Amino acid sequence: SVTAFDAVTNGKLAELTVGTAPRSIARAPDGRLWVTNKLSASISIINPDTMSVVQTIALPFASQPYGVAFAPTGSFAFVVLEGLGQVLKLDATNGAQVASVNVGPNPRHLAVSGDGATLLVSRFITPHLPGEETAVVQTPNGAGGEVVRVGAAGMSVLGTTILRHSDAID
Repeated sequence: SVTAFDAVTNGKLAELTVGTAPRSIARAPDGRLWVTNKLSASISIINPDTMSVVQTIALPFASQPYGVAFAPTGSFAFVVLEGLGQVLKLDATNGAQVASVNVGPNPRHLAVSGDGATLLVSRFITPHLPGEETAVVQTPNGAGGEVVRVGAAGMSVLGTTILRHSDAID
């Protein structure tokens, strides 16, 4: 479910049923709220004025939608499909699929650059590193996590940024 609260009193205004296992929420330029539902493979779109789900976008079976973000221009929504290793580009007004790109295994969240030209897609699980199952992880060239860079206009992978491994205590 998604719950709306009064920002002044902290009182609960409404609780809305959405799909199974909601994971992320983003506000569209038109004010509607898009909620990704991981286990029901859908996006619930909420009208905050009426406090109701006004549209549900069905996605491929077992696609596990997770992260959602909007282009600064407001024209497109980008949604990560964790189960398929893809990012979808959807029309922000009607939810129709415009394009998609394969970004490899375990993507989960994404961010859109300020100019809207680049998507940054993070991996939830990093590629296997030698010694990972022991107390001594080997990190060739400081390798750690990965962020995939995607060109938003053509939905093509531009490259991968390797995040440095850290042994620092959390």
